[in-house]
Amino acid sequence: MTRSALPNLLHMQSLSVVRKYELDIALKYFPEATSSQPSRLLELGAGTGQQAKYLTDRGYQVLAIDLPSSSYKEARVFPVVDYDGKNIPAPEGEFDVVFSSNVLEHVKSIDTVLAETYRILKPTGCAIHIIPSPTCRIWSIPAHYVWLARRIIARLAATFSQRKTTVPRTPQSGKEWAGTILPLRHGERGNTLTEIYYFSQTYWSGKLEAHGFKVERIIGNGIFYTMANAVGTHLPLKHRETLSGILGSSCLIYIATKN
Repeated sequence: MTRSALPNLLHMQSLSVVRKYELDIALKYFPEATSSQPSRLLELGAGTGQQAKYLTDRGYQVLAIDLPSSSYKEARVFPVVDYDGKNIPAPEGEFDVVFSSNVLEHVKSIDTVLAETYRILKPTGCAIHIIPSPTCRIWSIPAHYVWLARRIIARLAATFSQRKTTVPRTPQSGKEWAGTILPLRHGERGNTLTEIYYFSQTYWSGKLEAHGFKVERIIGNGIFYTMANAVGTHLPLKHRETLSGILGSSCLIYIATKN
């Protein structure tokens, strides 16, 4: 493994721990899966397939789908089926559960996809979606500048160090600096500030209800992090739990049924 690949690997390992923590909370609201009563589950935007594998190990029959352009395609640990971002490759009423984790905010054709998830769910099925909260969007703005400062300091330290070390990349042109000084939006709607609304319960409850779902419950994921990854992998899960109690949960978990 090269030194330049190491930070990415550490980030992936840290992200894996966070996603497992969130999924364990969400699992309390999944229908039970047993050998005598298997549950069919669709994971939307499966990424590496880590969560699909975790769910399969717990008895669910999982179809995991994602875009062929997914940045996680080369790191998959589970068979993930490519789809076009609109049409879910499954018949009507096929699944007991539709699940997504930090995905819906990135879906361009959100109305089409939500209509598709309604179509492929059984009448008694449920949809469980983990979506970033306004808390995450708000705190990611100052965290962006912490990340940028750490990046610049690391570059300066590497430049003036007498030892050979990896130099982290920083913006190389005026245009790149312009795109870095101001934090960009995270998802597909609005801008950095209006995403506070697009990550809200008001927005997502309205979207789900507009497509025939009844939102039964909304809970926090119980941990705090930002989209800027300002402290990297250095903050233990226990500390993130504590910060969640002070600053708020970084994601909300929506549990919805067919209305």
